[in-house]
Amino acid sequence: MFKNFFLITISALVSLGIVEIGLRLFDPLNFEPHISRKQATVPLVNSENFFCEGGPDRRSPHDIVYSRETPNQSYFEFRNATVTLIEINEHGFRGDFSSDYDKAQIMVLGDSFTRGTLADETETIPALLSMWSEDSHFVNLGTGGHGTLQSALTYEEFKDQIPHKTVLMFVFNRNDLVDNIRFRKWQENPGTRSQNPTLVQKIKRAIGKLYVGKLILQFKQILSYQELYPSIPTETEKALLFESLRDLTQSVEDQGAQLFVFSLPDISEFIGEDTVTFRDDPIGYANATRALIAQGAEDYGYTYVNLKPVLEQFSEDLGISTSSLFGTPDHHMQELGNFAVASKVAQLLQDEDISVFNPDVKFIDRTQFDPASVACP
Repeated sequence: MFKNFFLITISALVSLGIVEIGLRLFDPLNFEPHISRKQATVPLVNSENFFCEGGPDRRSPHDIVYSRETPNQSYFEFRNATVTLIEINEHGFRGDFSSDYDKAQIMVLGDSFTRGTLADETETIPALLSMWSEDSHFVNLGTGGHGTLQSALTYEEFKDQIPHKTVLMFVFNRNDLVDNIRFRKWQENPGTRSQNPTLVQKIKRAIGKLYVGKLILQFKQILSYQELYPSIPTETEKALLFESLRDLTQSVEDQGAQLFVFSLPDISEFIGEDTVTFRDDPIGYANATRALIAQGAEDYGYTYVNLKPVLEQFSEDLGISTSSLFGTPDHHMQELGNFAVASKVAQLLQDEDISVFNPDVKFIDRTQFDPASVACP
């Protein structure tokens, strides 16, 4: 019995080893699509980051919003064909909380699109707006993976620390409502967390680094993604979205400030039907989400702006596809897309007599790094 078990185990391991070697040699499923990571000549933490200050834990647990970037760190982030420099302040966000000049401060809430994943420090949406504005500084309060519930709580945390009269919140159509559900489940049962991973977590991470492990995870995602990502917002998603919009609007009004809410489209709204996406009907889901945010504007009184037509018109004017404003395979907004969004926001705020801007006429890539030769500043 033991001998048979031993032989079966050895055979299974050998078979998995052969599959692993084959996947690594040919990579038919494109498990390593980030060219910059292959070009990197510096050691990467989690195959993604090279730290200049801080590390190796990019994110830290947070008692209120689940997690936030670890304060006072600086690192290069290798994604797609690019590498970007990320500098995190003492509060766990990108950029400064105040300007060296006597400028009014405007708070900017959101997820990784607000944070500026795929963008250097000079090309995030808040950074562009601050650069262009003659009288306002835009405080970046974006954190990757956060939904609108966490954005509202982030505002509560900093509303008395940052004098302001204007608040901007960006909602990402694809997963902010799903992130709300995950966050609410954590709120209801936060449990215990440790910076040190358990043995089971270590084993899962180790397996996830193998190509065989990536294959298993991909099959798992294919089997479960329709349940996780329905093609219309669920009743729970709607309820949590309205809760966050109501609470945020009330809190902003209590501060005597004005709230603007922007909806950001997903790349899946601009790519062909033959491309695999998270949802069977991503456009239908996005339209339904935008309708909910518009309904919230009517119910609660904030100003709502749909950014999808803005990106479509911007790309049409340049003669490029709208999808090219997003990265690939990491589908965050590229710096050119941030420029398009910032241009629209600057125009709106100037029309509302909130701030005065002198924006760039065309996109300027002020900061660039070579993945093969990064050096800490």
